[in-house]
Amino acid sequence: MLAQDNNQKVWLREKDHPAISMPRWQQQVDVINDLYQAKNTLIIQTNGEEAQTVCSAPFDSKNLILGEIFEAKGLIQSMTEKADFGVIHLDPAEIGCATNAAERLLAVQLSWPDGRVFGCLLICDPQPENMTATHAAVCGSVKALIQGEFKQMYMMEQLQRLSVQDEFTYMLNPYGFNLMAPRQLSLSRRFGSHAGLIVLEAMPSRTNASEAIGSQFIRTIARVISESMREADICARFDDKQFIILAFIDHESNLDTLVARLRKRLVREAPDVDLVSGMCFFSPDSQQSLMPMQQEAIADLEKNRAQILAKRR
Repeated sequence: MLAQDNNQKVWLREKDHPAISMPRWQQQVDVINDLYQAKNTLIIQTNGEEAQTVCSAPFDSKNLILGEIFEAKGLIQSMTEKADFGVIHLDPAEIGCATNAAERLLAVQLSWPDGRVFGCLLICDPQPENMTATHAAVCGSVKALIQGEFKQMYMMEQLQRLSVQDEFTYMLNPYGFNLMAPRQLSLSRRFGSHAGLIVLEAMPSRTNASEAIGSQFIRTIARVISESMREADICARFDDKQFIILAFIDHESNLDTLVARLRKRLVREAPDVDLVSGMCFFSPDSQQSLMPMQQEAIADLEKNRAQILAKRR
C-alpha cells in the first residue's frame, strides 16, 4: 500500500493527521504510567535506525526527550528479537538511549497495519508488584486503540489517493488524469483525432516577481482552464502551481491558439499571474504513449520558464 510506505518516512509529531489523536495518546500514556507507578512511560516511533518520542508522561530527564530524534538501533533490535503479542522485558544495558533513564523496562510493540514495526509503548522502572497479567491486559487495550487509529489513518489516505478529484480546485488530480487520459487518447486515435499535451505553470508577472502565487490565483487559473476547454479534453492539477491538459485538436497550430486564448482570459481575471507553457503534439498514427509525451511537454515548459527568467534579469 502506497500510503503505508509514505507514512513510515514521516515522524507523526511532525505531521498532523485527523485520524491520530495525540491528546488521547497522552491520556493513555498517563494511565499506564499511573497504573504501573512507573518513573516514565512513553510512546516511541522508530524509523530505520532512529527513533523519536511521540509522547511521554511528565518526567525530567536528559534521556528520551519528547520530540528529539535519537539513535535507537539497540532498542529496535532488542524489541524485534523479543517481540510477541504481549508485554516484553527489555534490558536497559542493551538500549543505549535508555541506559541512564531506567533500571527495568517493559515494552509493548506497536505495528503499522502491514505488520511492520511502528515503535513501542515503553514503561520505565515499573513497580515489580504492578507487573501483573491484569496490567498487561490494560496495555493490550491501549495497543489496540493506537493501532486502530493507524488503520483509520491508512484508510483515509488510501481513499484520498483513489479519489480522482483535486479537493482544492475540483479538477482532476494526477491519479484521475492518469486514469482517464490514456482511455480518452486511445478512443480518439480510433477516430483519427489529433491531440496535444499542454503543461501550464503559474508564476508571478514581471511587475510582481517577488510575490508568491496565492490560493485564490490557483483557483482562478483552474476555473479559466476548465471553462475554456471542451468536454472531451482532459484537464488536471498536477502540482501546486502546475496544470496539465490533454486537448483534442485539428492541427498542431491549434495548441498555440489555445494557450494564447487562456493567457488572454487570464490577463483579464488575474493580471498579476503569467502562464508558462510546455507542449507536445502527436498525430493519430503516432505510437507514442502518454508518459513520454508528458515528459517532453514538461521539458518544453522548463526551457520556456528559464527563458522568461533570463529576460527578467
